[in-house]
Amino acid sequence: MKSKHLFFVAIAVLTSACCRTNDKIHCHIEGTVPDSTYTTILLAPSGSDWRVADCDTIPVSDGKFTFDLYVDKVMPYELVSMKEINQGSWYSCNFFAEEGTVNVTFYHYDDDRKPDMICDSPANKRLLQFETVSDGMKDPLYIEADSLERNGLWYSPRMAELEVLINSTDDEEVKTELRKEANALYESGKAFTPEYFAFQEKSKKVKAEHDRYVEEYIRSDRTIVGLYLLRRMAMRSRNASKDSLFITLFNDVYQPLFSNHPLSESIEIWIEGRGIKAGNRFIDFTAPALDGTLHTLSKEIDGKIALIDLWASWCGSCRRDSKSMIPLYESYKDKGFTIVGIAREKKREHMEHALAKDGYPWLNLLEINDANRIWEKYGVGNAGGIMVLVDRDGTILAVHSTSEDVERILKERL
Repeated sequence: MKSKHLFFVAIAVLTSACCRTNDKIHCHIEGTVPDSTYTTILLAPSGSDWRVADCDTIPVSDGKFTFDLYVDKVMPYELVSMKEINQGSWYSCNFFAEEGTVNVTFYHYDDDRKPDMICDSPANKRLLQFETVSDGMKDPLYIEADSLERNGLWYSPRMAELEVLINSTDDEEVKTELRKEANALYESGKAFTPEYFAFQEKSKKVKAEHDRYVEEYIRSDRTIVGLYLLRRMAMRSRNASKDSLFITLFNDVYQPLFSNHPLSESIEIWIEGRGIKAGNRFIDFTAPALDGTLHTLSKEIDGKIALIDLWASWCGSCRRDSKSMIPLYESYKDKGFTIVGIAREKKREHMEHALAKDGYPWLNLLEINDANRIWEKYGVGNAGGIMVLVDRDGTILAVHSTSEDVERILKERL
């Protein structure tokens, strides 16, 4: 474990570097792509939702790209290929914007290989050291999983046969019957092989070991790298006990060191979003309607039972859920019930087209490029949306509400 101790040095150097505020920090970015189909590289703060991110576009010329990034503080950024974003699956290159040059090599996505980064600046060297150990713990699992799939040891023989049959027929009735059988195999535990289950047990142990390593790194690091990893782990967390650990680490270790850093602000917003649950109060915000008029949520819903509907034109499930509320709105709008929607978009035209098609009859507001960070505040920063049902006094009644949930509550209270 000697190599781990290398991660816990040079804290003072990195801490002072990330606090530079007087002059702009100049980070020069350069790199190469695998072929002529990679024409544009996208750049945005690390952790951005690419569906709405306000990002820089870097053109590729003769297989190379270059960009000069100027920032006020050392910050994590992310590079991705626009080609892969458009395909819906991508590898990204995470790095810190700090004084120096970052050199990045992109590979074909089919090569199943993350971009390589070379950089000698302090935070990036530290991040690369961390990633080397982290990847060394996880990569063998990916290789083993690929081997199981390649050798037909993932699905049971019947499940593998059903997959082929489902994908080879256009007859919907036949597909329905085949899917019923497939679902029965899943429910009975017969969809997978013994080798698959052994692999899953091994994966749990490796993941637990990896999580312990990352948590110990964060606890001991106390540099901008540790703060970045803390935010990354927090954003991915789906475990209440882990949430508590991350909140404690932030409050006790990192907030005092980086009180005015954007990463700290992001974690504070994440902590606020943990409170979006029944019994707590909704989070207020002000946003424009399509005509530019500003509306404050608390004023729009004051004294009413209200459904706060965070949706997006590109989120099919969000729009289906929103449309399911139209009959309820029409039935209860004169009895003390209202709905306020807010669309998360890159362009206002996208919202306009969705409204024209779906016909929501309630007030809808617009959030362009996460300008007010409303989705983050509601704990769904990388999700399509959320529905939050609120009582007359502002207390949250239900989260991720279905039309059945809302109707039941409205019948009880109105």
